Amino acid sequence: MMHIIKPQGGSSAEPIVYELIAALAVADGFIGIVLKRILMRAKPRALPNGKMPTAAGRWFTANLIRLAFSLSTCMFGLVLHFIGAPERQAQALVVLGILFMFVSPGKLPAETTESTPFGTVG
Repeated sequence: MMHIIKPQGGSSAEPIVYELIAALAVADGFIGIVLKRILMRAKPRALPNGKMPTAAGRWFTANLIRLAFSLSTCMFGLVLHFIGAPERQAQALVVLGILFMFVSPGKLPAETTESTPFGTVG
């Protein structure tokens, strides 16, 4: 689809700007993966209502953050495309962001009991 939408005008930035944006995008994707692991290893703290978060809820939150950072890597690729960066560089970031989405989702933790709005399950 990127070949259908062409950037406006000519190249408006220096190649070093493209490299800096690409480096930021790659770092962004890795930060998402590392942050997910940190959140999964962190000791759970009580929520404001006094309840403890479930392991499944922590897993979901950590993976949602990982997916958001992966998507931002794809968005950096689109930014590069629209500012006139080489097409291969922009496409590489989009593909890398998609790959980051599938890295290490981990298994959904099993719980003995799970609290839902409809009662306790398990």
